[in-house]
Amino acid sequence: MARSPDILEGLLRPPPGEGAIDRKALAGLLVEIAHSLRPELRGQQNGVPPGDLQLGQLRTLLVGREIETLSRLAGVVDDPERLAAVIGNVLPTAIAQATSDTRMGHVLAPVMEKAAESSIRSDPTTLVNILYPTIVPAIRKSIGETIDETFQRLNQTLKYSLTWRGLKWRWEAWRTGRPFAEVVLKHTLVYQVEHVFLVHRHTGLLIAHGAAENAVSQDPQLVSSMLVAIQDFVRDSFSGAEHQGLDSVQLGELRLWCEPGPFALLVAVIRGDPPEGLHDAMRNTLSRIHAERHHALENFDGDSSGLGDVEARLRELVALGAHEPPRSRLGRVIVVGSLLLLLFLAAAWIAWWWYNQQLWEGYLERLRTQPGIVITEADKHDGKFVVSGLRDPLAVDPLALLGEAGIDPARVVAHFDPYQALDPQLVLKRLELSLDPPSSVTLSIAGSRIVARGSAPRPWLDRAHAVAQMLPAGAPGFDLAGVSNESEAAEQSRQVVERRWQAYVDRLRAEPGIVITQSEARGDKFVLSGLRDPLAVDPLKFLNEGGIDPARVVAQFDAYQALDPQFVLERLQASLGPPPGVTLSIDGDRIVAQGSASSPWIARARAAGRLLPTGAPVFDVSAVRNISEGALGKLRGAIQARSIRFDSGVSLPAAGQEKILDEIAAELNELAALSSSLHVITRVTLTGHSDDQGQGTSNLSLSAARAEAVRALLKKRGVDPDLLAVRGAGPLEPLEADTSDVARSVNRRVSFSIAIEEQQ
Repeated sequence: MARSPDILEGLLRPPPGEGAIDRKALAGLLVEIAHSLRPELRGQQNGVPPGDLQLGQLRTLLVGREIETLSRLAGVVDDPERLAAVIGNVLPTAIAQATSDTRMGHVLAPVMEKAAESSIRSDPTTLVNILYPTIVPAIRKSIGETIDETFQRLNQTLKYSLTWRGLKWRWEAWRTGRPFAEVVLKHTLVYQVEHVFLVHRHTGLLIAHGAAENAVSQDPQLVSSMLVAIQDFVRDSFSGAEHQGLDSVQLGELRLWCEPGPFALLVAVIRGDPPEGLHDAMRNTLSRIHAERHHALENFDGDSSGLGDVEARLRELVALGAHEPPRSRLGRVIVVGSLLLLLFLAAAWIAWWWYNQQLWEGYLERLRTQPGIVITEADKHDGKFVVSGLRDPLAVDPLALLGEAGIDPARVVAHFDPYQALDPQLVLKRLELSLDPPSSVTLSIAGSRIVARGSAPRPWLDRAHAVAQMLPAGAPGFDLAGVSNESEAAEQSRQVVERRWQAYVDRLRAEPGIVITQSEARGDKFVLSGLRDPLAVDPLKFLNEGGIDPARVVAQFDAYQALDPQFVLERLQASLGPPPGVTLSIDGDRIVAQGSASSPWIARARAAGRLLPTGAPVFDVSAVRNISEGALGKLRGAIQARSIRFDSGVSLPAAGQEKILDEIAAELNELAALSSSLHVITRVTLTGHSDDQGQGTSNLSLSAARAEAVRALLKKRGVDPDLLAVRGAGPLEPLEADTSDVARSVNRRVSFSIAIEEQQ
């Protein structure tokens, strides 16, 4: 038996290249050592007495961690909830690592099938909610492509259905038994698939690429990366597009169509107008690629060396396309020219026929509106127009209307039988021809009657009454009640004119300012003479109102001045021109003036009253107040009594004049308000004065400056500057004539003068 220390050293020292101690072997060796040292321990459980402290410590030292782990595992196994949580944590990892083992699929398949079947039976809505985000977009896309294909077929069919090419294609459809729309699409949809990209859906790497021989593009790998970037941009930028992508993009004549698959995205770059059926070809190609290379596409890591057959599938798509067959240019020109010529000739014939038909219809419509013409037949025979009917001899000639309608008379065969029409216009023509009414009689149509008005001799009236009784039944009535006998009418007319003349003369006599001295009739004229005030009404004005012809009146009126109050009042207003504050009115036999005016106007009014002739109304001005004697006059006197004092050689007022300026400003404002209420104009003049010391011109300038200074100070106190005028008098208008200092002090002043004028 080997020595125990050597064995322990070998167990405790791990072998080279190993990183842990074999604790199980070490524990067994230690138990053998204990049995060798103490053989009595072999009959006890585990070989360790419960009370042996040393062996218990050794056991804890050697296998304490394993004992603790076993105790913890036993607690997890005994507790179902803890055991389920632990298994749930490790189960996904275990399933993921076992995906390469087919046994896992065989074990889980029956369980998953029964669980899914039970869930669907208990709640089918769950399956619907799961499939809805995938199935609905697919159905919507399929329906949309079908509708687009239908409209594409319809548009192309309608576009070429009535053309020469459309007729050729209909013959081809009938000959081959194919639908006409399919034949149209075959010949009209010219396109070419230039590029086809197969891009890995999850990594964005290019799997395969196919291109047409004449196609020009950039690096395919770069193009595929950009396509994936655009798809990701759309998904990230717009809500609801997380699980969708771009189906198609159009730039000019280039189109980009995308078909997504489980692991790869098929993108085709198409030039031209492709049919919607190309989507089916792309989907079929993508399905075959996924079916044949499902594992390679799922585990694609960027190496496409083993996917050569995929490129062959893509080249099949690139080979798709439709090209318009070359056609002979000369044949095309001949066909197009022939069609255009036929269309032109047909259009010209239709236009010519329509134009002549419109002329004929217009001619017939005009004939039907003509009185005395009845059309019984209108047709066309042997290239000519035929019209027949009845015509009154007084009606318009139908052939005369042909030229006006623009129709060749040689193309018209007309036959009209004569008859006597009862239209009012034609009956009126017959009466005018048979009766030959005099110039004083007029015949006109009034509704369903023919009315005669005016005056005529008795023989004509008797003949007209006889004709009226001979009119046939159905003809308009002939009314002669408006025709009077000429002799009786002349007498009645004379009496009417005389009554009107007498009424006119009576009216003139009632007008003020007109005196009639003669009124008589001489032959077929009336003579009128008398006196007329220029302010009276014009006598000729009433002639038209009285129904009298002015050409039959000879009037002569001499001018005179009437003394009627209204004329006198009008003359006084024109000559005196009363101010706005004065009103003139008639009061009985007097003309009264009221209001307020200036002294000159009152004096002028009194003089005009004294000059009125005898018999004229009295002009009373006693009620007119003199504005100079009332409040205005007192206020004017108070202002003119004031003056502003100045020191020698100074243009500003002397000290202590502010109170006087305030009082003068208040009085001037009161003067302006009072003048406005009395409708008069007041003008205030500020006159500057100086003493006799100094130069004359200097004193004159100083006096004007003093007046301007006072006006400026009054303006500051609220006085309207337009009310004030200034002047400089220098030493020429002194108050005191001596040369003492007191007299000179009195002469250095600004005085006020007020003029009152009437408003015009």
